[in-house]
Amino acid sequence: MEEHRTEAATPAAPQPAAKQPGRKKKEAGRGFMVKYIYPIIHWTLWAVMRFYHWPTFRGRENLPEGPCVICANHAGFADPIWVFMLMGTRLPPWTMARKSLFEKPVFGAFLASFRAFPVDRDNVDLAAIKKSLSVLKDGDKLLIFPEGTRVKGGKKSEPKSGAVLLAQRAGVPLVPVYVTHHRKPFRPIKAVMGEAYTPAWSSRRPDAAELELRTQELMAKIYKLGER
Repeated sequence: MEEHRTEAATPAAPQPAAKQPGRKKKEAGRGFMVKYIYPIIHWTLWAVMRFYHWPTFRGRENLPEGPCVICANHAGFADPIWVFMLMGTRLPPWTMARKSLFEKPVFGAFLASFRAFPVDRDNVDLAAIKKSLSVLKDGDKLLIFPEGTRVKGGKKSEPKSGAVLLAQRAGVPLVPVYVTHHRKPFRPIKAVMGEAYTPAWSSRRPDAAELELRTQELMAKIYKLGER
C-alpha cells in the first residue's frame, strides 16, 4: 500500500498589531473651557463690571447668523469683554490678540482656551492669516481690533488693513462695533453694533491703496456709531 504523507502546514508569521489611531487632541478654543467655563466667567464679569461702568448695549440684532469679521475700536484692555457682552452669544468669537500676551505660557494657554490666538502686528503673520481664514471657513465669527493697539479719545490711530483683507478673501461681511473711548470709573459707557456690510470691491485682488481706502471707510463707520 502506497504511503500517503501529509506535510504540516507552516504557521503564518505573526503580523504586527495594527496601530490604533490615537485620540485626536481637541483644538484650543473648542474644548471644555470655552463650552462650560466661559459662560460662568461671562456672567460673573457681567455682574461685576456693570457696577464699575453702567453699560448700554445697542444693535445686537445686527449680528449676522453666519461667519463675519467683527471690527471694533480699541481704547481699553476690557474691550473684548464689552464686545462679547454686546454680542450676547453663548460662545465667544475667535479673537486676534497681540503675540506678547502669549509669551507667558500659563496666561497664553488660558487665552487660547477662550478662542484667542496670537498675531505679529509688525510683520506679515502667515500663521495668523491661515488661522483666521480657517475660523471663517468653519462658519465662526472673528473679532479684530484694526487699530492694533489701545487708542485714547482724540488721538490719531493708524489702523491695519488686515481685517478688510480677511473679510474680502473669505467672502464674509464686516460688522463695525463702537465702544466708548472716554472712560472713567463709575461712569456709563456704551457698546454699539452697526449693520453688517460688504465693501464694493473693484476686483478679486484689491491693491494696497484700495485696502487702505476700505479700512478708513470701516473706521469711519465704527466711530460714527459713537454718535448714536
